[in-house]
Amino acid sequence: MSKSEYMEKLYKLYPWAEDPSTTEGLKRYKDAVSELEVVTKHKWFKELIDWRRELKVIDLCSGTGIGGIALAKVLVNLGIRISLTLVDLRREALNKAVEFCLRELGFKPETLVCDVLEEVELGAKFDVSLIWGYTTPHFSPWDWIKVLANVSQLLVSDGLFLYDELDRVYAIYYFTGYKDLLPELVERDRVVLTIHKDKDFRSGYTTRLVLNLTAGESEEMEIYFWDLASSAAFTWIFFSDVDYIPIRRPYSGIIVAKNPRCMPNLEILLKEKPLMLIHE
Repeated sequence: MSKSEYMEKLYKLYPWAEDPSTTEGLKRYKDAVSELEVVTKHKWFKELIDWRRELKVIDLCSGTGIGGIALAKVLVNLGIRISLTLVDLRREALNKAVEFCLRELGFKPETLVCDVLEEVELGAKFDVSLIWGYTTPHFSPWDWIKVLANVSQLLVSDGLFLYDELDRVYAIYYFTGYKDLLPELVERDRVVLTIHKDKDFRSGYTTRLVLNLTAGESEEMEIYFWDLASSAAFTWIFFSDVDYIPIRRPYSGIIVAKNPRCMPNLEILLKEKPLMLIHE
């Protein structure tokens, strides 16, 4: 099974509100618009748009484009012309993003089916990059480095990178404790559970089984439980400065990074694997 096929299956099993044509998905979009309005008031964003009336935006791991389209909506409302590129492993999700962008903004975004853990080559530089939708658990620290390497190479020298983040170490371990068995969705016609399977101490990934009891289908899901300080510190390695905007709760908000550092040989981070991860 290819990565694209795996992600398509996983997101059909896992109850994630991402379709903007549904009530739940549309609410997520409207919430994203409100949150990104706050972000564009940050001094770094103000500096970026003070003298630019046109911005190139790239949304990585975009899914159905909720984050990228929401940011484009906010910027268009500020009188800025936008070109938008959406990158994801799932073609079906990108097709929905194109339809929604046409309805919401009246233009068709560029799309690319691509793995952000491999080199993303678009032949262009962007002013703003974002990753939206609590996406960081898909990436271990080793893989987050690869994502950041790609982001830094895609941005102009004074570009901005932003992503929404949650301190899971605090929220999960402090409030509820780690659960071996967790009901993710319980409805009359659909019941989805996740069950702890394993922990890889070299990569950092925890493997949970996503099980749809109604359909009798299952798939493994690798996740990493980030805290705010850790993902931000990794990001700071690749950017000259990093800030945090708490929005939903003190431990849940948006991390903003500015000015990608000029780092040689970033392709090494994308193509090579340390011996620690090669051992069985």
